[in-house]
Amino acid sequence: MTILTLTGQTGPKYKALANRIERAVQDGELKPGDRLPTHRQLAEQLGVTVGTVTRAYAEAERRRLIEARVGSGTFIRGLNPGTASFKVTDSTVDTGIDLGFSIALEMDQSEQLTRTLATLQHSDVLPHLLRYQSEFGLAHHREAGRRWLLKTGLGDFNSDDLLVTLGGQHGFYVALNALLQPGDGLACEGLTYPGLVAAATQQNLRLMPLAIDDQGLTPEALESQCQRHPPRVLYLMTRMQNPTGGSMSQLRIDELALICRQYQITVIEDDVQGCLGDPAQPSFSLRHPDITVTIASLSKALCGGLHVGFMRAPEEWVNAIGAAFRATCWMAIPLTTEVACDWLNNGYADQLLARQQAEIDWRQNAVCERLRQVGLTPRGGGFNVWLDLPAPWRAVNLVARAAEHRIQLKPAEVFAAGQFAAPQAVRICIGGRLKRDTLLSAIDTLIDLIQSPGNAQDSLTNI
Repeated sequence: MTILTLTGQTGPKYKALANRIERAVQDGELKPGDRLPTHRQLAEQLGVTVGTVTRAYAEAERRRLIEARVGSGTFIRGLNPGTASFKVTDSTVDTGIDLGFSIALEMDQSEQLTRTLATLQHSDVLPHLLRYQSEFGLAHHREAGRRWLLKTGLGDFNSDDLLVTLGGQHGFYVALNALLQPGDGLACEGLTYPGLVAAATQQNLRLMPLAIDDQGLTPEALESQCQRHPPRVLYLMTRMQNPTGGSMSQLRIDELALICRQYQITVIEDDVQGCLGDPAQPSFSLRHPDITVTIASLSKALCGGLHVGFMRAPEEWVNAIGAAFRATCWMAIPLTTEVACDWLNNGYADQLLARQQAEIDWRQNAVCERLRQVGLTPRGGGFNVWLDLPAPWRAVNLVARAAEHRIQLKPAEVFAAGQFAAPQAVRICIGGRLKRDTLLSAIDTLIDLIQSPGNAQDSLTNI
């Protein structure tokens, strides 16, 4: 591939080569899907060492320009890097052991659905579920949502200020559409939910990924960004950060809120996973509701298929959000919302959430203990376990090795916003249809892979 040359380049050779790849992508010389030479082929072509090419490809991968596919080679990534991983496979297709998606445990939801639908056929509300509704949803649905937000610790809001959404993703997509214009700055944690990256890309927003620690976004990172170019909106997950599982202290929330007030930044708090934790855990929505748009969902507590969520906004943004809502889908689906709210009202949701939390606790303890016994350092939260990998492992290579054993998991780079440098870490999910023995067997397989010197060596030489 003659376009990859070092002629006229300065500085370290590996960085010069990575820069050349980046310019070739920007100029259209290299297009999504183009296959790059092997490490050895390119090294011979350029007269450099294989190690130089390996480092250059690793740098280009960090910049999200290329992707390595085990057994196939190295390819130029698509125009929207990261969004390709933001999709769910057909649930009827057997993809092996799925540790990649953070989804509710499958318990007896299908049996409960059968009972609920049987009851609904005799309900007076049934005709109303077939009619168009206000974008805010039916009054009794909003009231059920109000009680849910209060019960899960987000605060006691007026039900008239709530909207029923098609899940969390729809909620913050609508919020971004209402609060921002194309080109506006959207700050977020450097490691964040891929759906946020996809939504920002779709709406041509300028992502501002910021540094994080064990609690999530640091005040120093936000202050530094604001001094350079303040964002209009800050997107956060304060009570159960995805993917790392971290949660913010009250002090951290208040420190961030002080900066947001100073620079007139509106906060979108994504609490989709927060309901899995302690209701007493502080949140932006509870402590600073006047600057916070609250996004909640029942997908993790109940199930994903109903796809019901709730959104609450400060009064100044309600009309704009309502207009954005109408422009996307007009209204949430009344029938599925009725099913979900019936579960909230009859106590089934409370029972299911309690059972999920108990099972999550068992799985978190079992998985993290297994990993710690071999010297690894996992961090758990909800359905997610975040695992920093020991050197010389690279996350994309562990994911590829695991796939060879039909185990699916996600590397840190999937969650990296913009050009944020992803650590060498993976997210392991412990929910869904997995049985305990299957989960622990998969963890044992991952441990064996990580501890194998041959696999670690492969991670350095066979990208």
